[in-house]
Amino acid sequence: MKLTKRLLALILGLTMLFCLVACGGEQTESSAPAESSAESVADTSSEGSAEASAEESLPAAAKFSVTVVDQDGTPVSGVYVQICKESCVFAMSGEDGVAAFDAEITDGYKLSVLSLPEGYTYEGEAEVHLEAGATEYTLTLTKGN
Repeated sequence: MKLTKRLLALILGLTMLFCLVACGGEQTESSAPAESSAESVADTSSEGSAEASAEESLPAAAKFSVTVVDQDGTPVSGVYVQICKESCVFAMSGEDGVAAFDAEITDGYKLSVLSLPEGYTYEGEAEVHLEAGATEYTLTLTKGN
């Protein structure tokens, strides 16, 4: 199980790196956090579990957060989400169900789910359009029987 989580973290880290390269590698104010998050996940995936990677990549003072819960309101950890405008920023929900981003939401930002822990499904919109000025969003998953 730990090996699977490590491989998942490594694959997602490499995916983030490829996405950044595909965006032209231009560093703008909005893409700077994405590169730092990608490096954090990629660098820590070989040192510890996926949970440790997520905790280390969370910004100290998040400007936007996604709280992931199941249908009963229980926090869900290990959910990879991204917010995108001109570039994408990735985060994983921790034990408290929170995925934090160091980004101020303006017009044009979209939220999407990249991966879920085993046993959970997401039946919402593929891309959620975020309102300018939003500081939090709650994402509800369905836990299978």
